[in-house]
Amino acid sequence: MNFQGSQSEWELMFKEHIQTICLHFKGKVKSWDVVNEAFNDNGTLRNTIWKQKIGSSYIEKAFRYAHEADPDALLFYNDYDIALNETKRKAILSLLNNLRQRGVTVHGIGMQMHISVVHPENHQIAAALKELSENDFKIHLSEVDISLNPLSREFELTDELLERQANKLAAITLLYKEIPSRYQYGITFWGVSDRNSWIREHFNRDDYPLLFDDNYDPKPVYCKFKETL
Repeated sequence: MNFQGSQSEWELMFKEHIQTICLHFKGKVKSWDVVNEAFNDNGTLRNTIWKQKIGSSYIEKAFRYAHEADPDALLFYNDYDIALNETKRKAILSLLNNLRQRGVTVHGIGMQMHISVVHPENHQIAAALKELSENDFKIHLSEVDISLNPLSREFELTDELLERQANKLAAITLLYKEIPSRYQYGITFWGVSDRNSWIREHFNRDDYPLLFDDNYDPKPVYCKFKETL
């Protein structure tokens, strides 16, 4: 980013960006991920450009500006490893609960689900769902994909692996359905076909994490997900 300016000028740009987008889609978009991946794995705030230029209060300001522009939209914080990393999860909850106590509108948390057939374990996902809902946050299971090859090894795609993937998503879906319905915002996937998965390019490995195969044919995970819903 080549923008140069004082802290107040950075904040004005920040506010105008958020409110221009929210106002443009007002009445058309039901919810926004207002802030995404603001925490390090150790529970501290990432040193983002906004933290550098505005300060750690940028998160509060982002939610305030979004709510001002579209008071009817649901506002979410979104991050990864919330189920696997308890330290990170508690830091997120601490900050968001503190914002709420000061009158900031935060409706929910996007729990990114870039997971594998191995990790996180189902009991960890259940614990995270329980803790977030008990803190009165709507939960969006966001960015769902389930890796079959998390260790980037050479492997053969087998029916057994595809069944494990299907069972993993079914288990997650059932756990999600166990929390009170008022906290169930939705489940969305990070892509449609294995052919277009970010994992293959980013990690340079064979993987098949999505609902449809390379030919856009439904996989066992799609069929089991449909049944479980």
